[in-house]
Amino acid sequence: MIRNVIEDQGKVVFICLITVLFSILPVGYHIVLLNVPEKVFQDFIFDNFENIFGLKLSPTEESLVWALTVSSQGVGALIGCLLVGPISKLGAKHVLMCWNNVILILGSFLMFCSHWISLPILFIIGRILTGVYTGLACAFAPLYLQQIIPKNIKGSMSCFLHIAVCFGSSLGAIFSLPFMFGSDTTWHILVILPAFFGVVMLSASYLIPDTPNNLLQMGRYTEAIESIRFYYDIDDSDEDEIIKEYWDMMPEQLSLCTAFMNPSIRRGILLGMVVSATQIFSGSMVSISYSTDMFMAVSFIDILVPFLPALGSILSILLTIPALRWVETRGRRPLLLKTLMFCIAANGFLLIFTLLSSERSGWASWGFAAAFFMYGIGYNLGVGPVAYFLPAELVPPEAASASLGAAVAVNWICTITTTLFYYPLSKLIGGWSYLIFIIPTSLFSMILWRLLPETKFHYKIDPLEIRLLTDLGPSIAPNYGTLDLDEPTLF
Repeated sequence: MIRNVIEDQGKVVFICLITVLFSILPVGYHIVLLNVPEKVFQDFIFDNFENIFGLKLSPTEESLVWALTVSSQGVGALIGCLLVGPISKLGAKHVLMCWNNVILILGSFLMFCSHWISLPILFIIGRILTGVYTGLACAFAPLYLQQIIPKNIKGSMSCFLHIAVCFGSSLGAIFSLPFMFGSDTTWHILVILPAFFGVVMLSASYLIPDTPNNLLQMGRYTEAIESIRFYYDIDDSDEDEIIKEYWDMMPEQLSLCTAFMNPSIRRGILLGMVVSATQIFSGSMVSISYSTDMFMAVSFIDILVPFLPALGSILSILLTIPALRWVETRGRRPLLLKTLMFCIAANGFLLIFTLLSSERSGWASWGFAAAFFMYGIGYNLGVGPVAYFLPAELVPPEAASASLGAAVAVNWICTITTTLFYYPLSKLIGGWSYLIFIIPTSLFSMILWRLLPETKFHYKIDPLEIRLLTDLGPSIAPNYGTLDLDEPTLF
């Protein structure tokens, strides 16, 4: 099916893939940026903090300051989520490819300058700005896909959001190695590199037209028709028919407030928020941000630790490839719930092996590595990719942007929470810190097991068909089941 759609709609698929890759790649890059050269950035921040303020931080204060530095990207991302509503009128394409990349370039430049003037606060401000970029990119990239991608492969194409994050993480992990740009004399190059992708996207924004959706909403019908022809290669000479055909594919989006007033839509939005929270509380952001510290805590082989984030990111890409097919063939609900169970079990093993490693059990570090690999399998085969697009499928198409915006906001609130509290807790209570993943994820899984519907097969049913099915009722129930008109995913 994917191959057939690519043959028919090759241009729009190619545009979507390149846009998603270059928009989301810096997100993964900045998530892993502080992981491998952790000691380098800590020395820069703590030493200059002492030089500027004349205060020597205690170990507890240092762990808190470092946790705040790491989570500052999440703070910026939350700010970006709050900006989604006000700037959505500019259009998904303009925000994603133009304005957001200005923010990325500015944030990267501020972090670059902080190295030369030895001002950590400038580094943190730059990281917050890249966080704003992250929040906007994570909200508008799925929306951009929703507006132009062929509907029968939206699930598969949306998985490339996860692949792009993994690809960015692998680049960030490789470039941050000490012999690359992760040393105390070269890290300024490391933080400026994502600006390159911002420049590329800014240049590409002049070559790719705005989405037909935004142009039609602004009343620019001639440009909208040209945009439809550009994306879909439609040769129909009847302009009204072209616009009608597009609106049938891409309905006008509801605001969050309007969508929330509908009980069934509200339920879908809330479930999407739970899915997004579950993705983060499974431990995803912490494992990316603190993996080197996690392996050092269990006394893993020192020479291998700096390479683990890069290897993990590459493995994540490879594991996501089967998910491209599975989301279309095995259903979203079973794939999400089964892999969540896998992640919960893996976190339990991480807790156990971390505690055992404190007793100088040499084999415990290898058990920890196996549990970490187990978590990677569960996350990348289901939880990671599915959570990027499932919130949009839990509601009608016209409420997709509202649901995605709410889910992304929850995603980054949870990211701030986990990245802020895990590091200090790991220093205080060791392996027991994994309970902040096990307990919430278990609770969320129970909620989803009870309430989450399957969204792979949802339909648009004409009112006449509903009336006919209702009249037939008992006569078709034995063969086809019953029709629940209150089901929130039946459209």
